[in-house]
Amino acid sequence: MQLFEKMEKFIKEIELFIQYGVQESERQDALKFLQRYKNDALALQLMRVFYSSLPETHEEAITRISLLQKKEDIFLLGLSTARHSYLYFATEQKALLLGEYGYEIVEPEALALFGYPDIQAFFEKYPALISCVEYEPVGVTGTMFCPVCSAAVGEHHLLGCPVEVCPWCDGQFSRCGCRFEKLGVEILEDEEELEELERVLEEKGRVPYCKEQCPSYPSGTDE
Repeated sequence: MQLFEKMEKFIKEIELFIQYGVQESERQDALKFLQRYKNDALALQLMRVFYSSLPETHEEAITRISLLQKKEDIFLLGLSTARHSYLYFATEQKALLLGEYGYEIVEPEALALFGYPDIQAFFEKYPALISCVEYEPVGVTGTMFCPVCSAAVGEHHLLGCPVEVCPWCDGQFSRCGCRFEKLGVEILEDEEELEELERVLEEKGRVPYCKEQCPSYPSGTDE
């Protein structure tokens, strides 16, 4: 099934779940929120899982999706209603409820994937979802993710991403000559040279992704 067809199927399923699972006073808000994310496969997957198995007996509409962290294609997301909040792992293929936010986390060891040895360390960094960045739907102007390597705002690009800005010349790092100059070579030929490149980049200070970056950054050496 193509992605577009899959998303259309999810939207229809979510609308049905909302019709029968959300209290009448919140249905219109739930449908309006769904429309905001109608082109975002990740958010649709999350909403589909939430509405198809509403936690306990809470017949509530989603009011906010918060982005806590992202590692490769796995997102750590917070989902809020008017009265409750929940923690989820999510990809475009699957969403997993970890538990109600601030209470029991079903699989606390899963947080180790994002560098947290225990629940206490996690809540020390994220005491409340309202302080976290809101997850923006795909297509919003000024995306919060790199369009090439999917690095989130503030994260480093994957090495080799054409969007990454060179910290020496402010040009496009994959096109400028700074990487060869700093290593004293004419071409990168092996894994050791790539590791050394990453080391000198970290030493200089890599330029993290921000919303203003785009794949067509001019190189400092372009004419």
